Amino acid sequence: MKKMIIACVAGLLAALCFAQQNTKNAAFNDVCVSISAHKVTKGSFTQTKLIKKISREIKSSGTFIVSVDDGVLWNTQKPFASSMAITKNGIVQTAANGKKSVVSAGSNATFEQVSSLMTSLFNGDAGELEKNFEIEFIGSTANWNVNLVPRDASIKSFIAQIEMAGRATIDSMTLHEPSGDFTKYEFANQSFADSLTESEKAGFNAQ
Repeated sequence: MKKMIIACVAGLLAALCFAQQNTKNAAFNDVCVSISAHKVTKGSFTQTKLIKKISREIKSSGTFIVSVDDGVLWNTQKPFASSMAITKNGIVQTAANGKKSVVSAGSNATFEQVSSLMTSLFNGDAGELEKNFEIEFIGSTANWNVNLVPRDASIKSFIAQIEMAGRATIDSMTLHEPSGDFTKYEFANQSFADSLTESEKAGFNAQ
């Protein structure tokens, strides 16, 4: 469940700038408004997970889709094929053999809170973002960094701090855990669309 909540938070932050924002920081607002012009964003990702206790890095890679209407879909290609769709209703995981498993947002209080927050972001509720995170924006619309610290203790028990960096798009996102472990996502090859294809929609479908 911890892994799923971290993945959900990753999806939430990937979606952060895909919703219209009206924050107190004008530059941050401009960045978010620019990126939120696209209903669907696609690209590739590389994930690096550092386990501090054993000084080990675990890497994976694949493609992602962020849809304002549907949620976030991670398609992992290496080292093993799988997918994870994060929606307002829960998480849909699909194994390489096509078998799906579903975790409802209502089955875990923390996950439900994170899922609700993600939905608010998709709907452009900047108040929810500012209510749940302490936000520090550094730089300009051309080259920026954002640091977020969760206000809620239940989320903070999984994620101590989140760092994001980008330019015209989100280039990287790092989730720091209280243990010192961290998960870093690096994004590339972004492209945009007005809607999902039928095959892409199937990735979000729990059936």
